[in-house]
Amino acid sequence: MNLYEISVVDGKGITHKSKIYEINVDAAFKEAFIQGKIYGAEKLDDCTVQQIQTNAGVSKDTEREYLGRIKNILDALGPNSYCAMAFDGCVGDAEENIDSDFAVSMRGRWENEREAHEKTRKSMTEKVNAQGQRIAELEAEVQKARQMEAQARKEAAEDKIALEKAKGKILPDNVAAELTIMLRKQADEAAKEALYYADRMAADVENSVPAGAANSAKRFREYRKAQVDALRLLGALGNIGGLKDDD
Repeated sequence: MNLYEISVVDGKGITHKSKIYEINVDAAFKEAFIQGKIYGAEKLDDCTVQQIQTNAGVSKDTEREYLGRIKNILDALGPNSYCAMAFDGCVGDAEENIDSDFAVSMRGRWENEREAHEKTRKSMTEKVNAQGQRIAELEAEVQKARQMEAQARKEAAEDKIALEKAKGKILPDNVAAELTIMLRKQADEAAKEALYYADRMAADVENSVPAGAANSAKRFREYRKAQVDALRLLGALGNIGGLKDDD
């Protein structure tokens, strides 16, 4: 909106000046001619217009006046017109802006929603990627645990065979039997616990429970060590007193 000064010379030669806000100079001249009729100007040249300021701020009353014109145009076009649909809600925002000194707009709200949606999308993507990486790590750990379990079974079987060969050669039968029972019980209980936590770790990975899987892996390693220690002691029985080779 531009600011113009209108000068009108009436029939007595008196100049009347006023300032108005208009869209362009043509609109300002229309207002000048209206004032010329009011003051009794004798010819068109008695009505002049001078632009004072471009893109000048206007009063709230002026904005309400032009908003009223816009509303009248939209009402005339009808609610199903393209313009009415495009301006749906905008007139109400404009009225609220004028009355409350706000600066809201349909586009501004859309931009804010779009920005919030983009932030949410990025955050969710980062979380999904992190979770996928953690699941892959846990799956690798489960695979390693299963390999350790298979190796433990193999070593336990070998130790059992070695024990059966050696226990009658090293210690009296009653002592060897008592120690064997104690160590076998410890090894079996540790093996059972290790297998339980291995299965539990696999279930936690499948159910995407990283904390549970990590804890199960820790307990599995503890019981696996206890089993290996017991089996090593069983094997050591063959060395007490100096076990001779089968040869």
